Amino acid sequence: MQNVNIEYMLDMEEKVPRDLEKFERCAAEKDHENKKTVVDVQSLLDKAIVVSQKKDSEITHLHEEVDQLHKKLEIAEDEAIAKYKMCDEYKSSLHMYGAESLKAAIKMTKE
Repeated sequence: MQNVNIEYMLDMEEKVPRDLEKFERCAAEKDHENKKTVVDVQSLLDKAIVVSQKKDSEITHLHEEVDQLHKKLEIAEDEAIAKYKMCDEYKSSLHMYGAESLKAAIKMTKE
């Protein structure tokens, strides 16, 4: 029985260092894989940040353009109304509607 224990101990004495070495090698490989994964993820995050910043810049620029277009639209509307009031069509419409209103007022007064 003593021999069995001694053999077992000798066998374990050889096996434990081999297993430990194997485990350390495996752990080193996993560590390397994890570091590579972290680098890959960081690279993707950096690219995503750059794209996000570009999109934010584009959105800001588009908001500025929309604001400018709103201002131009307001000015264009005022200009269009002013130009219409200067044209002969507007003046004749005023004259025509004014005459019609006057005729209606006279007719009501007579009645």
